[in-house]
Amino acid sequence: MRYLQTLTTLTVILAISAAPTWAAETLKTNRQWDVLPSPNGDEGRQTLAAAAQSLASLDVTLAAEPLTEQRLSRLAATPAEDPLIRALRESLGQAIDRRDFLLFLDDVARAQPERVRVHSGRARRAGILLHPDDVFKGEPRRYGGQTLAIAPPPRPPDLDPAPDGAPLGERWSARYPNPPDETERLRALEAAGGGDFRERIEQLIDQLRDQGAEVHVLSTVRRRERGYLMYGAFTLSRASTRAQVEQRVEELDRLNREWDLDIPIQWQHPDGWRTTIEAAKEMAEAYNVVYATRHGARHSNHYGAGAIDLSVTRLPRNLRLQAPDGAERTFDLNGADEPRDLNLTPRLIEWIEAHYGVRKLRSDYPHWGNASGD
Repeated sequence: MRYLQTLTTLTVILAISAAPTWAAETLKTNRQWDVLPSPNGDEGRQTLAAAAQSLASLDVTLAAEPLTEQRLSRLAATPAEDPLIRALRESLGQAIDRRDFLLFLDDVARAQPERVRVHSGRARRAGILLHPDDVFKGEPRRYGGQTLAIAPPPRPPDLDPAPDGAPLGERWSARYPNPPDETERLRALEAAGGGDFRERIEQLIDQLRDQGAEVHVLSTVRRRERGYLMYGAFTLSRASTRAQVEQRVEELDRLNREWDLDIPIQWQHPDGWRTTIEAAKEMAEAYNVVYATRHGARHSNHYGAGAIDLSVTRLPRNLRLQAPDGAERTFDLNGADEPRDLNLTPRLIEWIEAHYGVRKLRSDYPHWGNASGD
């Protein structure tokens, strides 16, 4: 029986490894096993072994982590007594959704694109990584059925700012920029009057990094213009009809006037409503915006010294924290189902909220606010 399974796997590997590769912008996704063997009582180890061979000649990264033949082979060899989901999350440093991750590998193996770049925001929206909806709403993001962008995403610092009167698009993300690095972002908090907030956040960051966590300060103080543009890109990227585009463009133009922003953007693309949606998607990609609301665009606490967007992954199996108020606690994160991601660990969030004077916005993956004095 084992011989037949091995022969089947080798047949699959030989068939898909001979497929041609080509540059692609998107990947069509589904929830079926097209070329890789489906998980069959081994949590997906056989699937990973076949994927290691199939993706060997491809350049694939997920959340900036290369999915090399060596890495996938090591994961396929995870001992049976060790949960594969824990091995995946520790190796890739992300809150992997095991089955959806394997389905993603199957789609890459089928399509054989020469290069795949799926950053964490794309992966979270697609369900490859856990999404806040999975954790806080009990509404899992299901991978498959959508078109997944796999081209390298634009980086605002590398783009020329959009000129006045330009239609929406990725170049608008280079106007009204955030402070360029972590030092400047944290300094902006203090300069805007958030000195104590900065101190509490830095104390948390230092303890997390000292224990091996990967911490990224994505944003702190933000200009109102940027918040409005992020919301506009997000809401238009979710439109699906001409009527929706026209209604949302009308609203965005009205808000631009009512909020005294006077941003010289053309929300309706001259090439039509479908191009407007595609340009909005590109613009949202450049911002890496996963969630935005009209209320947030108007009243975000990013506009002062009251918020920080923080990504904290690769949490250790045991995490010890000492809060500014003197409270101490060690968190056991050893369980197989632990996401090892600060923003997706409810009991850790609740304790930090109680003892650091902050508040986590559950619906917005990276967002933390200053609750002190509320």
